Amino acid sequence: MSFKYYKITPLIISIIVLSGLIDYCVGEWINPILVEYLSKGSHFRVPTTVSILGMFFLLYNQVLWKLPVFNLLMAVPNMAGRYDGKVKFKWNGVDGEKPCFIEVVQTASKIKVHTYFSDGGNEKTSSKSLVEDIKQDEDGFFDIYLFYLNSGTKQNGGLDCHEGANKLRFHPGKDGSSNSLMGHYFTNRQIQTRGEIEGTLISNHLQGKF
Repeated sequence: MSFKYYKITPLIISIIVLSGLIDYCVGEWINPILVEYLSKGSHFRVPTTVSILGMFFLLYNQVLWKLPVFNLLMAVPNMAGRYDGKVKFKWNGVDGEKPCFIEVVQTASKIKVHTYFSDGGNEKTSSKSLVEDIKQDEDGFFDIYLFYLNSGTKQNGGLDCHEGANKLRFHPGKDGSSNSLMGHYFTNRQIQTRGEIEGTLISNHLQGKF
């Protein structure tokens, strides 16, 4: 588990405070109860401060980081969810556009991006990020940088398997509007493709398909 998306100073303070609180609770409450109700021959061992702290951060990494107050430890915003959007591209000298869904899977320590496309009919493709990072630009907005793999089409072979790079800028929703992602990409296809991609958050629930 990585701490690179945490605010360092609040994280250190939180660890010190939680360690002291856990140690106090174990010494003042848990140990006396065990001494009173367990037999002297019992070898029951109370979890150490380190192990309890570790369990807390495992829970924080998956769930708590999204909640108010708890998210004050985070240096990046919550971008998770399913985005409805479109891709504008230029391939072989021809401009085109097709619908897509972008799904962002995020915890406190990492982020993954899956994108699902439709070329019409039953022809669908998808890509998944292999390497990702989140950076805050000088203007205050957060960008997702990613290197991805697209497995290509399975039916007519119109889209070959390829890799690409993408930059997505996160725009938080304001005044009742939804979060959105906007960016651009390029690929290493035999005939290179490049273009723009955008999407608007429609759900916090992921579907894993177009």
